[in-house]
Amino acid sequence: MQLAGAIGSAGIDTAVIDMDPQATATLWSMQSRPGRPKFPAQVVSLSALHERFLDKLGPLIESHEIILIDCPPAIESAVPWAALAVSDLAIIPVVPVMDNVWASKIAEEMVLKAREERAARGLADPLEAVYLLQQQRRGTVFEVCEDALRTGAKLPILESKIALRNAYPESQLFGTHVTAMGKSAAAAEITNLRNEVLKLLNLRIPRNKTK
Repeated sequence: MQLAGAIGSAGIDTAVIDMDPQATATLWSMQSRPGRPKFPAQVVSLSALHERFLDKLGPLIESHEIILIDCPPAIESAVPWAALAVSDLAIIPVVPVMDNVWASKIAEEMVLKAREERAARGLADPLEAVYLLQQQRRGTVFEVCEDALRTGAKLPILESKIALRNAYPESQLFGTHVTAMGKSAAAAEITNLRNEVLKLLNLRIPRNKTK
């Protein structure tokens, strides 16, 4: 949602497909109060459709330049696999603690298998995939865990990192995103992430928008 907010506010038509049964993204977008700007990306909850949500993407693809699919945390769900079948870029968020590093390998293997399946189907568009380090904190434990991920990863790790900051849950409380709340370390992090993702997707911010 932070990434979607930053992209949408930059003038790029953006949608979020909320596939989490908890509907966190949907509830987040509904927190905006009257008189305040609406969340700058369309948020659509399709979690009830499970992997059949792909059948509903047509109209959204026609009207949006970027569609972010918020997958459920359960890796055994069929939704992440369905999303990998149609996506241009997969972002695997990892908190640099060892249980997250271990679990990330399952997602990594899914990506590699999805690439094989897409190639077998004759799809020319490659599936890009990256790790995103999030909820970062200082300390030897986190540094060791990050090193462990970097040593064993078969996928690249984004240069952008997201720290554990109060600004993130605060923006959620008001139905917005940190880049709309003025200059801050959190806003700088999300802006960097937005720019890095757009570069991977070969997309540019419209000239009438600031970078």
